[in-house]
Amino acid sequence: MISLNNPLDQPVRRWTLRRYGLLLGAALSAVGARYHIAVGTSKVLEPMHATALPREVTTIIDLMWWQIAALIVMGGVAMAVAAFRTEWRRPVAWLLGGHYLVISAICIAISYSWFGTPLGLFQWVIFGSLGLLTIWAAWR
Repeated sequence: MISLNNPLDQPVRRWTLRRYGLLLGAALSAVGARYHIAVGTSKVLEPMHATALPREVTTIIDLMWWQIAALIVMGGVAMAVAAFRTEWRRPVAWLLGGHYLVISAICIAISYSWFGTPLGLFQWVIFGSLGLLTIWAAWR
């Protein structure tokens, strides 16, 4: 009989390819968050603030910018936890992986409509890859 209170009674969890996949997703999220905040902020937000856009517009773009940063950071944290807690894997697959795939689809649609090519906004590759990796790695 397995006791919930005694950690020695818990089954041994091996390091699997799926665990490595989730840890890879967490590491890529950390790199992506750092790039988004450290490099992207100066390339996107600072020039935007130097324009004559209405304050309401720049405020909403700021809000969305930092929401995406939080999503990337917390997504990495969720993947890291799911790598070691198997009961987290399916919820992470559905919620985070699905959300990343939706963001990817939005990026492709906007890229086609504004630039006529999927390469106008490269973010779809990042979010799409992380979404597929998360769903694959989190699925039992």
